[in-house]
Amino acid sequence: MSCFAIIPAAGQSRRMGARHKLLLPWNSATVIDHVLRAWTESRADRVVVIVRKGDLQLQEACRCWPNADLVIPNNDPHDMKRSIQLGLRHIAAVCEPAESDLWMVAPADLPTLTAELINRVIDASRDTDSVVVPRFGDRRGHPVSFPWSLVPDVFNLGAEQGINRLTADDSVQWLDLPADEHPDDVDTPEDYVRLRNEYELP
Repeated sequence: MSCFAIIPAAGQSRRMGARHKLLLPWNSATVIDHVLRAWTESRADRVVVIVRKGDLQLQEACRCWPNADLVIPNNDPHDMKRSIQLGLRHIAAVCEPAESDLWMVAPADLPTLTAELINRVIDASRDTDSVVVPRFGDRRGHPVSFPWSLVPDVFNLGAEQGINRLTADDSVQWLDLPADEHPDDVDTPEDYVRLRNEYELP
């Protein structure tokens, strides 16, 4: 079983104001560096990052990670679903996935994501053909894994339906984990300051 990771990094970070949240400092690097380090150090076989055509700084940052495939569409994705579809098309073109393979998704703004967490989700996905969703206490979280057989369903989603539609029914398999292991995202300046304080970063 091969595992393919898709990181949708084509958002415009409007709630962060003028600062690009994925390029904000995190420890000795940036948010996107920590995310890509977690994925490339995990057991994911291929990591695909979707970046907007005009986001040159983020493209440059991602190119520092040669083990990650950078996908730059001619037309900017208008939502996460479109980014994921682009990532799936790239994987299908270069990897020839089997029905038994899986693909995983997590937002690009999770600086506390770890390779260990990713690997636990991969391990939980080996013996099931269901979507695997980590649950931290009473909160669902990321990364989520999907069997490759669900790829057609992603392209059949309605215009108003997001990827979360595939995790909305009772067929998902929950991976229960401690509440304090939930990887938090960075949506606002307040989120960023809070997380830096929690992790006592300089």
